[in-house]
Amino acid sequence: MAPVIAHAADAWRYGVVEAKGDAGLIFMPARFGEKYGLDIEMVEFTSSTTPVKALISGDIDAFTTSPGVALVAMSRNAALKFVGCNWQGATYTLYGAADIKTMADLKGQSIGVSGPGSMPDLFAREVLMSGGVDDGDVTFANAGGGSDRFRALIAGVVKATATTSEFEPEAEKRGFTILARAHEAMPMFSRNCIVTTARTVAERRDQLVRFLAANMDGYDYALTHRDETNALAREIAKLPDGDTSAAYIYDEAVRQKSIDPLLTIPVDRLQWIEDMLARHGVVDEKKDVFAFVDDGPRADALKIRKP
Repeated sequence: MAPVIAHAADAWRYGVVEAKGDAGLIFMPARFGEKYGLDIEMVEFTSSTTPVKALISGDIDAFTTSPGVALVAMSRNAALKFVGCNWQGATYTLYGAADIKTMADLKGQSIGVSGPGSMPDLFAREVLMSGGVDDGDVTFANAGGGSDRFRALIAGVVKATATTSEFEPEAEKRGFTILARAHEAMPMFSRNCIVTTARTVAERRDQLVRFLAANMDGYDYALTHRDETNALAREIAKLPDGDTSAAYIYDEAVRQKSIDPLLTIPVDRLQWIEDMLARHGVVDEKKDVFAFVDDGPRADALKIRKP
């Protein structure tokens, strides 16, 4: 009988934005990589815009990001593809300092966002516009990752910031104002989709399919194991005792049904975001996003899922 040869798991580098309260949900799929013969390495970035360059250069194999970030690159002819959308709902909030009571109070003030075209940047611009405040009436400050932006508001460096809703309990303690919530103000906005290069789809399709299957299993597991998922978030993000952000974002995501374990790609939502980018002048003209989607690997992943 021929000896059984053990093969090492295929390496897969997965880019994500810095770990915070949502880390249990975002990182759980990596635990299912081995099931599909993958060694999924999570690579953290402080901004959602930086991974685009890392993906194009081949430093990572895929990343989960605000669709707006990917659409900007795609609209500028980057050979990227949406292959799944893991967090379709937008769990984002615009926080104001205690003395900022309305959108109008932000005129002449600074707002903490991430890079241009990032989710916090687009969210802030859209809700300001709906509140009658022009882009030119405020200063947009690149204040780093989500946790950094909230700390900038605490320190008084900015008068408002756009970041994830997990900070709402802390905002309430500090008397901050909730100026807008994405799921109310922008119900078509999506938080995260999984993006890779067209080259990866063509040349590493088998690994990509297995990666997507691991994500499906990971999110299914996370959504039915609350305590374990929140414990993972506290461990990865090094959350202090008493921090409620992991539980808050988890319960909100479940309540709003923001996460789709099947990674369905909502083309209508992506088109809405593309149109918004054009409306704010982030891209020169809106395009048909159908050209930016490849749903084939996801369909194949559904077929190979293991019990």
